[in-house]
Amino acid sequence: MTASSLQNAKTNIADRLALSADSAIHSTQYAANKAFDRLSGGVESLRGRAGPLMERAALKADASKHYIEERPMKSLLIAAATGAALAALLSWAGRSRSSRL
Repeated sequence: MTASSLQNAKTNIADRLALSADSAIHSTQYAANKAFDRLSGGVESLRGRAGPLMERAALKADASKHYIEERPMKSLLIAAATGAALAALLSWAGRSRSSRL
């Protein structure tokens, strides 16, 4: 094999490697773009669903506000009972957890 043919073989191998790398880059870009498009579509879908949920939450908040304004003492007692029940539940869960350790 002559020096010229050896140089041609090296150039040929380098060209094939460059083409292979270029192909890999394009494939990766295509896959990334597809994934981004799917993600973008999912975000838009979530935004579309969040609107009605936010409206319902606002309506519930308004209804709760009116209930509290109309029945302040009953609302206070309900909140106190709920807080006491939650505190008891957390206390029980804490003791149950420490006894297992």
